[in-house]
Amino acid sequence: MSTPTVQTQQFADLARRGQQATASAAEATTCALQSYTDAVVVRSPRPLDPQVVTGATFDLAEKLLNAQRAYATTAVALLAETGETVSAQASAAGETLKARAEGATERVAETTRRAASVARNGVSV
Repeated sequence: MSTPTVQTQQFADLARRGQQATASAAEATTCALQSYTDAVVVRSPRPLDPQVVTGATFDLAEKLLNAQRAYATTAVALLAETGETVSAQASAAGETLKARAEGATERVAETTRRAASVARNGVSV
């Protein structure tokens, strides 16, 4: 019987992918805000066009919502995968423990049978 091992590589991969998703969300947010500020910052003595500001505001909202959706979708998928990984490892550990317990039980039963046999035969151990 072998000692169950934790598959650290799987968890490292999940952490790396989570970090990438977070970085992508931050980058998408930064780009959305940059686009918005580029559209609404006053660069001339003329006042801002309300149509431009309105369009830029809705574009910002759309980009932020898309970034949030992508991040949430990825986060939920990673959480589900993490749960499956933990469950599989717990199951494997349970199977190992069960096998060890069954082996120990068998050894105790065999020792008990031998002791009973020795006792019936009057032989001391």
